[in-house]
Amino acid sequence: MLSVNNNDILDNVVSSDLSAMKDFIFNSVDNEDIKLAADVISHLVKSGGKKIRPKLVFVICKMLGYSREDRIKVAASVEFIHNATLLHDDVLDESEVRHGVETANKIWGNKSSILVGDLLLTLAFRWLIECENLNIISILSRASRSLVKGEIKQMTTCFNPNTIRENYFDIIGEKTASLFSACCEAASVISGATSDEIERLKSFGFNFGMAFQIIDDMLDYTASQSASGKQVGKDFFEGKVTLPAIIAYEKSSTVEQKFWEKCFSSTERDFDQALYYINHHNAVELSIEKARHYISIAQNNISTFSDSPYKTALINFLNASIERQTWLVLDIFRLIAIYLLGS
Repeated sequence: MLSVNNNDILDNVVSSDLSAMKDFIFNSVDNEDIKLAADVISHLVKSGGKKIRPKLVFVICKMLGYSREDRIKVAASVEFIHNATLLHDDVLDESEVRHGVETANKIWGNKSSILVGDLLLTLAFRWLIECENLNIISILSRASRSLVKGEIKQMTTCFNPNTIRENYFDIIGEKTASLFSACCEAASVISGATSDEIERLKSFGFNFGMAFQIIDDMLDYTASQSASGKQVGKDFFEGKVTLPAIIAYEKSSTVEQKFWEKCFSSTERDFDQALYYINHHNAVELSIEKARHYISIAQNNISTFSDSPYKTALINFLNASIERQTWLVLDIFRLIAIYLLGS
């Protein structure tokens, strides 16, 4: 999860757009006249999510000089596609907390969460149709397909030491980076960008999305629930193979490899031992290096655009997303390491 201060960088340039999007969402939901849906959606909107995806839509539109009303519908659509996946994911993962508050399935139950998630998807694509631009419908349809494929792959891919790294990057590219990429591509398309600009912004979104997911995965091993908004160790206990564990596995001895293979092939999992191995092999620091690699590529993707407050906001956002979170991750992880070594 990215820090609040980091997220404020984009808030400063799109606050009025976000307010307009929220008004549009609430008015649209009220028109559906379904109290359950209104309650769940209100909970989602007010629960502290960062809304990075619609913010990217707004900042890119501003950077390209576009201010027509359809940008509101595109931003609301990507936010609803994202929230639909969260509702469904929380049911699949049996999650009870997200962003530090109770999940919708914990409050209203699994059936309600699934049905409201379905409703969000139908609303999202209705709004895209109203924009009367087949390109953005195609872009976000492909992204929706990719993120579902990524989730299915994560759920069904068996642990294989020969393809562990390849599988990880393939999965996060589909389940996370694809929607970030689509947000930036859709914003550039409705703004009338050139084909080169569209490709650059599409790549920018993808590379930022890769870094975003790597950072989020690191927090499973490093941050407190109050700091990250997620249950620490949740991914590990669900058997999800993420980059810190992959790096520790790749650098480990035969005995350690057997430990990791057991963790990701059965339900017997020792989190303290996993933390020890991750610290021993500097897996968090090496994961941060990989996130920085993607951030660097994303910065290069937008380097050719004319200087503006909006380009500056994107660059500052990229820098803050890795540097501030790196400090949080390493500071907490050092405390964990001291505790484990002393126990």
